[in-house]
Amino acid sequence: MTIPTHGARTPRYAEINAALREDIASGCYPVGELLPSEAELCRRFNVSRFTVREALRRLQLDGMVAKVQGAGTRVLRDAPTGVFVQSYRSVSELTQYAAETHLEIIKTEKTILDSDMANRIGGQSGEVWLLLSCLRRTDSGDPLAFVECFIPDHFAEIAPDLARDSGPIYAGLASAAGEAIEHAVQESQALPAPRHIADALEIAEGAPTLRILRRYVSASGPLISSFNWHHGGDRYIHRTRIGLAED
Repeated sequence: MTIPTHGARTPRYAEINAALREDIASGCYPVGELLPSEAELCRRFNVSRFTVREALRRLQLDGMVAKVQGAGTRVLRDAPTGVFVQSYRSVSELTQYAAETHLEIIKTEKTILDSDMANRIGGQSGEVWLLLSCLRRTDSGDPLAFVECFIPDHFAEIAPDLARDSGPIYAGLASAAGEAIEHAVQESQALPAPRHIADALEIAEGAPTLRILRRYVSASGPLISSFNWHHGGDRYIHRTRIGLAED
């Protein structure tokens, strides 16, 4: 597809996005194959790498492509699905997820951990932690996930401001603590939506959701633990690639 040069109202990334959509739909880039490299696309469209990346990012948000670490961008579907695909193999790719969505704080409150919650998030029963209830939205404004962030009380003053920044909260907490994150633990569980989750995501109470718990831990202990309540598979796909190496 040739992009017309007249008319400057449509951003270049949107024009490139439309051109690549047409190429994918026509079979120029078949499902399962890789798109040209970013450098090749920059030469083809005579634009910067930043512009190409924004066009590819929007294809990824539509579920049409996925980034493959060390290989490029692979075509998943020949048409938009309306499904948000989160694909990653590293903490840095989780950072990209935070950059591609928007976090809106709904409520901030202190909570006392019971034994069950303490075991889940890595705290101690009876401790006071900060609970941030947030809604994560896609670029289009659709609710993607309801997020319940549990943060140690000594970070209570800075946590809300970190949540309003564009980067991930855990990175800001690690910087404030002066410690690197040693590891992240993730647990996924399929659960019916409780009433407050259903209301936030605009779905029926009891509808299927995927709850993902992530704990980010430094040398001194947990920096943040968050429950990410996602729509069922009709709106959200959680993809992780695991490499297999022989001993």
